[in-house]
Amino acid sequence: MPAEPRIEPLPGGFGAVIAGLDLRHPLDAASSAAIHEALAQHAVVVFPAQSLRQADLVAVSTALGEPVVHHVSAYQGDGHPEIMVLSNNIENGKPLGAPNNGVLWHSDQIYTPRPVSYTLLYGHEVPPIAGDTLFADMRAAADALSARDRADLAARTARHSFAESYRKNYLAAAPLTEAMCAANPDVDHPVLRTHPSTGRAAVFVDPDSTISISGLAPADNDATLARLFAFLDDPALLYRHRWRQGDLVIWDNRCLMHRATGYDDSSHRRVMWRTQLAGEVPH
Repeated sequence: MPAEPRIEPLPGGFGAVIAGLDLRHPLDAASSAAIHEALAQHAVVVFPAQSLRQADLVAVSTALGEPVVHHVSAYQGDGHPEIMVLSNNIENGKPLGAPNNGVLWHSDQIYTPRPVSYTLLYGHEVPPIAGDTLFADMRAAADALSARDRADLAARTARHSFAESYRKNYLAAAPLTEAMCAANPDVDHPVLRTHPSTGRAAVFVDPDSTISISGLAPADNDATLARLFAFLDDPALLYRHRWRQGDLVIWDNRCLMHRATGYDDSSHRRVMWRTQLAGEVPH
């Protein structure tokens, strides 16, 4: 009989640990449903002490949704294009993965017409210290807006730029070509996004790729974005995940922002495997 997951909320306003599942074994329908329900409630879930191969991570991802292939092919997994390898380390003159990725607060692929729903990140090799990931609850940010700001922003959209994000994140990759820019034009999404499962609103802009808010003069635009980004400095809205070997973390990009923190890549190795699941047009 399949093990039943145990869901233990983390201290603070969001996040949970899910114990009792060995993700090397296929997820049944009940376990998949429990994970979806936990994500709807807690937004980020942690599966500690897993021992996954790349094929296992792809299988878990497929059980929860539709894995997407990332647009930067240089750092894909070995025979698994659904996986993107992240690492600052270099071995035999070759990067082990995409370096310096995600150091700015962001929601994954917010600059696409259908941003990804869930991201799965697995700690294949983690340093003994540092290299944490920070998460910000943008549902709580929306709740904290004044009634006037909430009404105003609910009527506005924000413009997001793939080119802006690429220049900031893929420092060691080939420069953007005109064809890449043409294939990834700027997109507009609601500033306040409604979650398709819970109906709860979340602030949906990020410092990584958001370049403007509709209908605002430049000075007002900059001031409004700064006010929204200030929520990312509020400890009450944050969860810091301190990685341990074998952790799998899944989060909901529709209501969280996240960012990576640094580590000493001259002394330690950090190799992470990431998959992302297809999402829907934001509303």
